[in-house]
Amino acid sequence: MQAQEKNIKGFSLLEMLVVIAIIGIVSAAAYPRFSDWREERHSRGAVIKIRNLMKTINAQVQRGKYSFVQVEIINTDESLTAISKGMKPGTLNDKIRDGDDAWNQDPTSRCSSTNDWDEVGGATGIYEVQEIEIKDATTTFEGTATVCFAKNVRWFSGSGSFISGAGDDTTVDETMFICSRSDDQPICGVNEASGEPDDSDIKNLFAVNWTRFGEITMDKWSSQFEEWVEQ
Repeated sequence: MQAQEKNIKGFSLLEMLVVIAIIGIVSAAAYPRFSDWREERHSRGAVIKIRNLMKTINAQVQRGKYSFVQVEIINTDESLTAISKGMKPGTLNDKIRDGDDAWNQDPTSRCSSTNDWDEVGGATGIYEVQEIEIKDATTTFEGTATVCFAKNVRWFSGSGSFISGAGDDTTVDETMFICSRSDDQPICGVNEASGEPDDSDIKNLFAVNWTRFGEITMDKWSSQFEEWVEQ
């Protein structure tokens, strides 16, 4: 008996066009979410790198490798760079004994980026000091700012945009804001007095916080709850 011929039929051109159109619509709807997720991951990664750099250099103070350390932040229109530096006990003791050394005059001179640092991130290939350059992140200022730590908390100091007030009211800031860099967002618009964004549309706003004791933490601004959330 002759076998019945099977009726095999493939996709028609119209059916294929419908499937392609559906895929295109779904992809177009999903792309903004994926793009936002990727941008948030990049910003978070930048903040984690800077937080870890600060933790690492402060750990060297506790271990006794350095007696005085600095984190220098340089923000240009192209990138955000963080550099850690260390001063060994012998160098610091020489400065303390020299009353004419600028290190003894005021906290701003003490935390100068041009101080006599024994080891500087990027200039030496050791783990304890590091240099990190990030292209897709920015902060609240353009230029250079520094913050310095030591076991003796009296030597906690800073310079540039990490200094607030003047004269006897001068204080060292304890927070750095970081957000996504773009043509529309070259710096992070943050009211530093309140610690809240100036613009509700600011993207991926994070904060790295520190204390004079070298404790380093990280927060993210929640636009949904309008508050900082520890990460």
